Amino acid sequence: MGTRKKVHAFVRVKPTDDFAHEMIRYGDDKRSIDIHLKKDIRRGVVNNQQTDWSFKLDGVLHDASQDLVYETVAKDVVSQALDGYNGTIMCYGQTGAGKTYTMMGATENYKHRGILPRALQQGETNRIIASHTMNKNSSRSHCIFTIYLEAHSRTLSEEKYITSKINLVDLAGSERLGKSGSEGQVLKEATYINKSLSFLEQAIIALGDQKRDHIPFRQCKLTHALKDSLGGNCNMVLVTNIYGEAAQLEETLSSLRFASRMKLVTTEPAINEKYDAERMVKNLEKELALLKQELAIHDSLTNRTFVTYDPMDEIQIAEINSQVRRYLEGTLDEIDIISLRQIKEVFNQFRVVLSQQEQEVESTLRRKYTLIDRNDFAAISAIQKAGLVDVDGHLVGEPEGQNFGLGVAPFSTKPGKKAKSKKTFKEPLRPDTPPSKPVAFEEFKNEQGSEINRIFKENKSILNERRKRASETTQHINAIKREIDVTKEALNFQKSLREKQGKYENKGLMIIDEEEFLLILKLKDLKKQYRSEYQDLRDLRAEIQYCQHLVDQCRHRLLMEFDIWYNESFVIPEDMQMALKPGGSIRPGMVPVNRIVSLGEDDQDKFSQLQQRVLPEGPDSISFYNAKVKIEQKHNYLKTMMGLQQAHRK
Repeated sequence: MGTRKKVHAFVRVKPTDDFAHEMIRYGDDKRSIDIHLKKDIRRGVVNNQQTDWSFKLDGVLHDASQDLVYETVAKDVVSQALDGYNGTIMCYGQTGAGKTYTMMGATENYKHRGILPRALQQGETNRIIASHTMNKNSSRSHCIFTIYLEAHSRTLSEEKYITSKINLVDLAGSERLGKSGSEGQVLKEATYINKSLSFLEQAIIALGDQKRDHIPFRQCKLTHALKDSLGGNCNMVLVTNIYGEAAQLEETLSSLRFASRMKLVTTEPAINEKYDAERMVKNLEKELALLKQELAIHDSLTNRTFVTYDPMDEIQIAEINSQVRRYLEGTLDEIDIISLRQIKEVFNQFRVVLSQQEQEVESTLRRKYTLIDRNDFAAISAIQKAGLVDVDGHLVGEPEGQNFGLGVAPFSTKPGKKAKSKKTFKEPLRPDTPPSKPVAFEEFKNEQGSEINRIFKENKSILNERRKRASETTQHINAIKREIDVTKEALNFQKSLREKQGKYENKGLMIIDEEEFLLILKLKDLKKQYRSEYQDLRDLRAEIQYCQHLVDQCRHRLLMEFDIWYNESFVIPEDMQMALKPGGSIRPGMVPVNRIVSLGEDDQDKFSQLQQRVLPEGPDSISFYNAKVKIEQKHNYLKTMMGLQQAHRK
């Protein structure tokens, strides 16, 4: 975006033989105009009527030719439009003050042409004119001419181009109905004209007020059409046309006030750049072809002619899949990498192989067990009713305390024999029921994870301290910002009051009172303090971000080590831990932890081994118990499956 700039306002005085020299004076810099009115003696001795006004503008055009007006007002706007900036030139003033002459000019003489080119004179024929006492050819409508520009580079490969538009606005004349002597249809038109100009002035007042959030652009068609020109991204120039006669001084003063308000409006000109999509595609295709040629030359110089940059076919993908499988099996030491596309495909095939292994493990488990989703409450309720699991979700028959169940007896324990004592290292016995994770986590933080927990607490303490300091600094910055806003508001009020009153010296220097000067100094000090505090806040935020990163790392490591410790201590069976150790048959990460638990012996195998150890004196009874168990399992299985089918039907 461009920088914000104020609207340029010029005044053009209509030449007259009856110029009011005593009431209208110009500044030496030709940028200010002073108005003086005589006091009305009919108001008596106590008369507080204002008699003097001074208006500071961007230029006063008195007895100026059309060439000078164009050079002063329109030349820069048109030049910048060729560079991609939008522009608007607006003529405002009393009826008959010379607005249309300034914009359109006269056709009798080439030198009298106005701002608008002759090519647009065809649009002028569509305007309605009428006659009244102040102007025989008064324009009875607002006229907006728009010129659209589009500039392309002479280089056909350049996809960027610029666009812009110039709005040339010739407003209908503001007039007092009593002076114009309008009647009938002309009177009705004058009423609508004055109403639209009043809405335009309301919009300009709102634009000049920094505290206003809503600008009434939709009150009439005129303000809606000029929405982009008044507060948009364009260069805005206002030409105020006034009379120099004493009889029209009241309307002249009103027009000058309008120009002063317009100078308070700011716009933000910016270049309108666009891109030709078709040219962009062609340029990218050419650049892609050149890059491929450069890669081919580079590969040939480095003896890498076998490298291709085209998408892989099915045969190449199948070969990579085979290499990945052989690498996981250990028959292939390494995979040769030749391109980035191959690296991506290798990782993709790792994902495919892992997914296939998971499906194979799950299929094996389903052939051996009946798997039930823990979130399927209907299925869980059905197997509880069948007597396969208890309320806590444990298999019926698991060893609980001193009761007899389907647990695994120690290998050294046999009926009728005493276990021999051996002097060996005793590992801590695993509890029958794993403790809850919150309880186990507290134990882990105090013992195995005490060091990482200490580092985590220290980093978190530093983070909280930095956050507290940042909060205090933020509150201080907000207090300074509020004080800056209050000071700016007071300063803008003083400045607006001074500009409206038009208090300037003859040489164009502004007169600043002591109150406004003190506000400027105070604002400068507040801004300096604000910048210093804001820099401190930025440094604190950087420290907070770094400390937060350390805390997150410590938390992640603490939780990860806790999960490993908890699974090894309470979840993974002891015989499966031997397989997971280095040199075991199962590699870490191949099978999820929640599925490792089910890879041990089933309940039938445990119960058979238990019978053979506990009942050695009556071997003939083993067949009886086996048959009985199979009948009970079959009955429970059929009952469970029927319950599951009914649950799914519901």
